[in-house]
This record gives sequence, structure tokens and C-alpha cells, in this order.
Amino acid sequence: MKTRPARKPVLAEWSEALLSQWSRFGDDEWMLDIRTAGRRADQNRVSWAVALPEGAVISENAWRALHGTAKQFLWSMTVNPPTGRKRLSPASVQSKALTLKTMIRWMALDGLEMFASIDAGAVERLRAWLLARPGNKAKSITPNTIVNYMVVLKDLYRQRAKLNDAPLVDPLPQETTYEAAGLTPATRGSIPFIPDAIAISLLNTALQWVEDHGSTIVQAETIRREARTFGLTRGSKRQASDHVRKALRRAELKSPEGEALSGAYAVRHAANHLVEACYILIAGFVGMRVSEILSMEIDAIESHPIGETGVEQAYIVARLFKTVDQHGGRLERWIAPDPVVKAVSLLEQLSAPLREASGRHELFLVKNTQYGEIVPVTQMHIGWRINDFARHVGVPLHDGKPWAFSSHQFRKTFARFIARKDRSQLLGLAGHYKHASVAMTARGYVGSDFDLRQLVDHENRAETATALERMLVSDRLAGRMGERIVAGNARFRGRAGEQVRQDYIEFVLAETDLRIHACDYGWCVFQPETSRCGGEVGPSEAGRSPSVCLSCANMVIEPQHAPYWQDRRVRNQVLLPAANGMTAAVLTEAIEQCDNVLTRIGEHDG
Repeated sequence: MKTRPARKPVLAEWSEALLSQWSRFGDDEWMLDIRTAGRRADQNRVSWAVALPEGAVISENAWRALHGTAKQFLWSMTVNPPTGRKRLSPASVQSKALTLKTMIRWMALDGLEMFASIDAGAVERLRAWLLARPGNKAKSITPNTIVNYMVVLKDLYRQRAKLNDAPLVDPLPQETTYEAAGLTPATRGSIPFIPDAIAISLLNTALQWVEDHGSTIVQAETIRREARTFGLTRGSKRQASDHVRKALRRAELKSPEGEALSGAYAVRHAANHLVEACYILIAGFVGMRVSEILSMEIDAIESHPIGETGVEQAYIVARLFKTVDQHGGRLERWIAPDPVVKAVSLLEQLSAPLREASGRHELFLVKNTQYGEIVPVTQMHIGWRINDFARHVGVPLHDGKPWAFSSHQFRKTFARFIARKDRSQLLGLAGHYKHASVAMTARGYVGSDFDLRQLVDHENRAETATALERMLVSDRLAGRMGERIVAGNARFRGRAGEQVRQDYIEFVLAETDLRIHACDYGWCVFQPETSRCGGEVGPSEAGRSPSVCLSCANMVIEPQHAPYWQDRRVRNQVLLPAANGMTAAVLTEAIEQCDNVLTRIGEHDG
């Protein structure tokens, strides 16, 4: 055990510096001024008054001193961070405080009385201890979580001149924080996107709830609430319930499943699920973050003219918290398609009684069952409710199990839809958006959101890599580009060609601007000089069609596209007997195209 070094000349008044209007850095109870929407109340507090853990091998004085250093470190990162780093926000202070408290617990069990005692060996012991601890749902802690601890260790060393106690040697001299956590590009991972079949099912169902059943559910909830209020003025709660049932039966309203909304319980559940459908629609159709959606307040929809056209465009007004310096977030606007405008209107109607009772303005409110308070919906709560809605409406299983939705997945999925420009999916959404083309959807909805543009570009690169992988290993491709690839991809196939294939894909992504665009009948390996559709930076949605693409040097069709060509063939055959001579010639040509494609990809049904 090392001797405690002499105290360094630091500001003596650091502990008296204001952390928030309620707390100072030296306090044992911190109340943080965090205004990000969707956070629980306990996520705005930090308690440093923690007892020595059982099995600790350090003194009580050392235990308190370590917590004092942790608070001083967070002060230094808030008022004077390392060169090139932003000051910690209140939310970052809270998250790093939790990391430090866990690290100090380990130090007490490991016998380290000072941060100055941490060396490379201690870092390895900390990493092993963290990996042995259970994480969420009893799973081991992920490498991404360990990165948080490595970053704090590195910053403690960087801030050593400003602290009474800090690592004296670089705890990670030969590796980055990601490498120390065991993360590589292959293992780092990311938030998953929602699989296509599940995303489309969930979004379509949410759309039906909002557009086809939303007004009915709001009407039923209004009847329930007004009947109950009237009934309570005439008698007991039981009599009020009888009054509600009678009023609902007279209205003869139906749930989205076709069942009668004849009782208070059924109506309340339908109203709760409608709120969830509204959230899903906004998240899936606009691509906003969960904190941005939960920050929405009354009158969240604004309309503004588009240039000199005289056409009005609706926007959602909410708060952007990430990447901004303004405390409490910055008001921003997101383009709102018609279904989302309808969803916001329904949320305003459903939240009206809660807003009136609480004096609050948010659209996502809930009555706390423990204390009876009306509080904003948290990110954790909305995540649970999304999964509850998916179970209720019977979203398809994924690999035989229910898909575990999280609120963050919708933004990733939204970006993926735009990046793919897949007409079989995104064009359906574009139709609901009342857009003329997918390109307009992609440009308009990404807007000025730089973070979302980066996410879209990442997904576009990932889609290109996936498509290239499939093409380079396939011996059954149609389309002019597909035939060329099959003729020359022998060296990329099988296990022998795996490394060559990966190196080639990495080269294409890093050294070229090649992007592969999807549609429901094939892939476009886009090259403007050979494009038959007239596209300049990508395929032209107005100019592309199956016939045009089959004559284009950019087209690739693989077996996964067979259902489209089989369906096209059947539809043309059904029309052929009743067609006149000229139409019959066109239909016959289309059928022959389908036959040729299906033969080349080995999916011809004879």
C-alpha cells in the first residue's frame, strides 16, 4: 500500500462551489438541476453518504477521503475540464458519480485507500471485478459499460494536477479506453434496429389505432370521465360506476379489436394503449429521440409556409437536449406528417384532464399510483409501455421470441428505412406522409439534424456492406450488373475467399463513394454514368421501374427478390387472356422478363 502523497495546491473553496441552486459540490446529498424530459426523479439525485461495504479492508477515514476526491474530481470536470473537452452537464455529473461510487466500492474491497495507488495491475483487477458483477437482468456487464470506468480512470489521471489524490502514473499507457474494455470494431456493438417484419407490423398497427380508432377511443374516454363526474355528484363511487356503464353502453363504441367499450376498465386500457400508439407513430415516422418526444407540450404542432409555394407544412415543436448547451434544452422543429399531426391532437385530448388537474403542460403524463401525483412519463416507463402495446396487438415473434423493444430503437430503425430507400417499406411511409417520392422523405425528414444524418449515413454504409457481401458470395444473380458479378466473383466465394471478400468490402467503403440502393425488386449498384433512370446522385424514383432497371448496367437481382417477380408474372398472366393485341404484346414481354429473372436466380416455378 502506497503512502498518501502530500496535498497538492488546489482551490480550497471547491467544496463550496455551487453544483445547483440546491447543492454544493462538498455536500453529501446532491440535488441536480437536470431538465432532460423523461428522467425519473431519482436520476436527479446523488447520495455520497454511503456506509463501508461488508468485507472492506480500508479505514473509515480513507473511505470518506475517496468520496471527497470523487466529488472534487467532478467539480474539476465541471469547471475546468481537460483541454478540448466540454464541461460536464448535470446529467453527465450524475452518471459519472454513479460510476465513481461503484469504483470506490471496489477499491474498498481491494484494499486501495487512494486513487494514487491505482496502476496497470489495479486496472486489470477492476476490469475482472466488473466483468464478474451481474448487470441488467442478471447478464454480465457489457464492454460498453466497462468503457465508462476506463474513461473515468483516464480523466482522473489527466486531472491529477487539480486534485488532492489521483493516479500518479497513466493507468492505460499502451491502450485506449475501448481497448482496455475489450472492445473492438467487431465486438463494440450498437443499439439494434427493429427487424423489418416487426417494425412494419408495429407501425402499421399503431397507424390504424391512431387514424381509424383514435377518435372513437377518445370519445369513449370522454364519456367515461364525464359520466363518472356526473355520477359522483349523485351518489357513491359504486353508483358512479353504474352510471359510467350505462353511458358507455348507450354509445355502443367498439375497440380496435371489435370488442364493446362498455366498461371503465376497457376504456382506460384502450386510452393507455392509444397513448402508446401515438408515441410509436411519432418515434417511427419522425425519428425524434425519446427525450425530445417526451418534452412535447400543448400546442406542439405549428404550420409554416414552404418557400413561396403557399403550401403549409406542419411541424412538431419540442426540445432538443443532446448536443446543445442551453440548460433545459433548445426548442426545435421536426417535420410532422399527417398521421403524426393526428397523433399529437389525440395526445392533447387524452392529457387534457391530467394537465388541468396538475397545472403541467406536457402531453405525456401519468398519475403516480403510489402517491397519486401527476408526473411526466419517464423514459423507462415509455419503454415498458411500448412492449406492453406490442404484446397487446400481437406483433410477430422474432426467432420464436417476443422482440425486446426500447425507445432508442425507433430512431435507428427510422434512419435505416431512409438509408435503404426501400420502396416496399419506406415508400409506404412516404405515401402516408403525402410525399411525392422517397427522396423527398429522406431529405425532408433528416432536415438539419446532423446526428441523424450521420446515423443515416452509417446505416447506408452498413446496408452497402451487407449487399456487397451477399453479391460476392452468390452464384445466382440476375440483372446486367448481377451477371457481371457472378462471372467474376469466384475468388470471393467460400471460406477461402472470406478474407479477400472482407478486405475488398472495406476498401470499397473507405476509398470509394459507392452506395447500393434497395428496392422491392432488386439492388441498384448506382453509377450515374450508366444510370438508365436519369438519377444523378442516386436512383431516380420517378424514372426507375422494373423494365428500365432490367436494361440498366447497375441492376442486381438475387433470390430474396423472387416473390416480387413471381407476383408480377402471375398478375400479367391473369390480364393476358382478355388483352387486345398491343396490350398482349406488352404483357407477354413483361412475363418473359420475369421468366428470365427467375431462371437466372434459380427460383423459376415452371
